[in-house]
Amino acid sequence: MSLLQYSMFQEVFFPTGEDKTDGKSGGGELQLQKIVRYSPALLTDIRSSVLVFFDLETTGLDDIQDEIVEIGAQKYIGGKLVDEWSSLVCPKQQISPQATKISGITQEMLDGQPAIESVLPHFLQWMQGGILVAHNATFDIGFVREAALRMGIGIEWPVLCTLKMARSLLPSLERKNLDTLAQYYGVQFEARHRSIGDVKVTAEVFHRLLEKEAMDIDTWQDFQEYRVV
Repeated sequence: MSLLQYSMFQEVFFPTGEDKTDGKSGGGELQLQKIVRYSPALLTDIRSSVLVFFDLETTGLDDIQDEIVEIGAQKYIGGKLVDEWSSLVCPKQQISPQATKISGITQEMLDGQPAIESVLPHFLQWMQGGILVAHNATFDIGFVREAALRMGIGIEWPVLCTLKMARSLLPSLERKNLDTLAQYYGVQFEARHRSIGDVKVTAEVFHRLLEKEAMDIDTWQDFQEYRVV
């Protein structure tokens, strides 16, 4: 299925800065690019919104040189879990022993899995209409954006970060990583450093923050300081 069949994609033209007739720059030729774009109204009530909690596992920490090997996500509407999605991804490079040690994902598990060019469009379609939420979201959305750019897709999407929320709302907590927050709220991991396992804890932490430390903030406008831009 063509990416352009998805209603969420918009076509925009931008100058390539290259004249393909002679290979020299400065030609100003226009090229088609796909844009994934969503912008909630500032007065959107977060508690009743569609929220998509997501997490990635990767071959390393560099979103340009390394690759995604797993995407996991859960969708909540009005605070209720309504759907779950996950997929392993076969990278073009071999997963490193260090990455395998962290996640438990081996090269044998990845061999034969779909490539990111197949998996990412499905995830982008699945998350449609939802605000993305992740812990240390800068890392995860960075990998998503870089993978999308290599496919000619730009992403302009709302992303909330539970790490930013914890830093602001739990100043007395010495560490703000997901393990510490899980312990603080009494949440158990089913599978640490596997996407769905981490997603479940992130969702629980987010909702605990809403119930307690963030109980007085409600709208998308109120949550702007916790965004990843």
